[in-house]
Amino acid sequence: MRITGRRWTAAAITITVLAAAACSAEPEDGAPSAQSSTTISVRSPAPTPPPTPVRLSVPMYQRALTNVEKILRTYVFRVMNAKTVPAFDAARAQLAAVVVRERQVLAKVNPPKALDAAHETVLRAFDGYPDIVTDNLSGARATRTSCGLPKAPATRLYEAKTGIRSSVLELTQDVSKSVGKGFRFGALVVPPAPKAPPEVSGRGTNGKIVQRSGARGPGRLRIDNGSSSDVVIVVTNSNPRRPQVSIYVRANQKATLSGIRGSYYVYFKSGTGWDAANRRFTEDCAYERYDDRFDGKFDWSISLARTPLGNASTSEVGAF
Repeated sequence: MRITGRRWTAAAITITVLAAAACSAEPEDGAPSAQSSTTISVRSPAPTPPPTPVRLSVPMYQRALTNVEKILRTYVFRVMNAKTVPAFDAARAQLAAVVVRERQVLAKVNPPKALDAAHETVLRAFDGYPDIVTDNLSGARATRTSCGLPKAPATRLYEAKTGIRSSVLELTQDVSKSVGKGFRFGALVVPPAPKAPPEVSGRGTNGKIVQRSGARGPGRLRIDNGSSSDVVIVVTNSNPRRPQVSIYVRANQKATLSGIRGSYYVYFKSGTGWDAANRRFTEDCAYERYDDRFDGKFDWSISLARTPLGNASTSEVGAF
């Protein structure tokens, strides 16, 4: 005879003990003999919960914040150095994923006792980052300017980078406000403001002639631009798209237009983002005309500052 031994391992071992009837004789009613069963269960102990992380000291907590900031910095500057809109979108997605990951890292930190509530606020600041980005990139998603013109790729990229910088700045401000004075967060990760392209920051030179056509005359027009917007003054016999002469006048500055011939109308357009190549503003555009015709026998002075004491009315007109 051969006996083979086996080892059994189980989370629970059940032992059943059967007790035979005290008497081997059948009961008088002919029923089978009864058996009793006793079950004993032996279970393994419950798993031990992981130990609570040791509370960090104040310097150690600062080090944890700095480590997160250093990691974010790499991805933030990758976004800011993107050369095209598609490259920006790819880098922005990477940054968003890293913000989530670093939030998870901070969630495992056991802060100093005095910072328990502040630490929860820090985590909520990271949770709010996606909504901040959505708000700050709303303008960059538009493909046309406020004047209805196609938005240049350089302008879209500039607006997108500005939106991300603003979002990162808001995140760092929320974190700094949460932990209070004595902690540093933001100096490493907030990038410099991007440089605006000419399509956004462009301005003409005050007093520069934009267009001139035909013979010159003796007429003169003095212009006082007391408004807060740069303007282009257009002198024309009829159609502002075919001016005798036009001149750029910056906000709160003056200029004089000479060489005007005959009687004429004065149109003016204002805005921001001067596109010199196409002789137009690209944002915040407005187009107006003085209602009265100017007699070419006289020199005239106009002031663009709106005042109830003015003696010349203007009307809005279509783009030109």
